[in-house]
Amino acid sequence: MDKEGIRHTWESTLREEGIHIFEPGANLLALPNGVSLNTADKWVLIETLCDALCTRENLDSALTQKIKNEMHEREKLMSTGIGEQMAIPHAVIPAACHFMTECVIIKDGLDFESIDGSKAFIVVMLVAPKSALQEHLQIMASIARIFYEAPTREKFIAAQTASEALRIIRDAGKQFSADG
Repeated sequence: MDKEGIRHTWESTLREEGIHIFEPGANLLALPNGVSLNTADKWVLIETLCDALCTRENLDSALTQKIKNEMHEREKLMSTGIGEQMAIPHAVIPAACHFMTECVIIKDGLDFESIDGSKAFIVVMLVAPKSALQEHLQIMASIARIFYEAPTREKFIAAQTASEALRIIRDAGKQFSADG
């Protein structure tokens, strides 16, 4: 898959309702679908992000539990806090039929045991189908590349709405494509 296809695949999984913003001092966020996100710690956030993603995607309870288990097992192996104020919890799920993404901006940051010791202010959860392992790795790399740029990261963290955050990601993705 070429770079444009990878970006398109990642961006096509993003929706405003899948981007959530925790204001300073907040650690609980009630979503319109009845799910509450919680930033008590990275484990609780991963659990509640899974709930949000699976509810939004209308996944059954068995698949939801499989995703939660895989996310937990992956995080136990090694932190998905990749540094540069970012974490990308991810899992490859055989029963997933498409890429799924949920994203959160945490204005106060959250200890994600990142390799550089920084708090994660941006958390992008990615669920990939097992049939797309190569694309999964390429999409993770493209997410990291977009947010590696400090100005993009700073604008994204400062976003006040999901619509604004999505526009920042799409603009950065267009720049990424233009740079080749």
